[in-house]
Amino acid sequence: MILWVRVGDAGEYERCDDLDDAIAYLNELRVGKITGWVQSGFETENFYGHDYVSIFYGDDDANHLTDIGEDEGEPRWYHRQYVECNLEVNYL
Repeated sequence: MILWVRVGDAGEYERCDDLDDAIAYLNELRVGKITGWVQSGFETENFYGHDYVSIFYGDDDANHLTDIGEDEGEPRWYHRQYVECNLEVNYL
């Protein structure tokens, strides 16, 4: 499985090596702190509604297979909390 990230509805899917790589990419794009989790991703003050941030494991074509934290040997909340704690505050 491949970790995929897409910022906003008009964004392109970006392949990431791991959660740290994804977090670095998201901080580079200044997505901001998480305000809530949705299916296959999360919302921030900068990206919400249909314009949210996608982060999930998928196949080679970025088709969703599972959310982060599932089937990784750790509870889902652990991986979500890790992402939440490492995103920087940014207001666009």
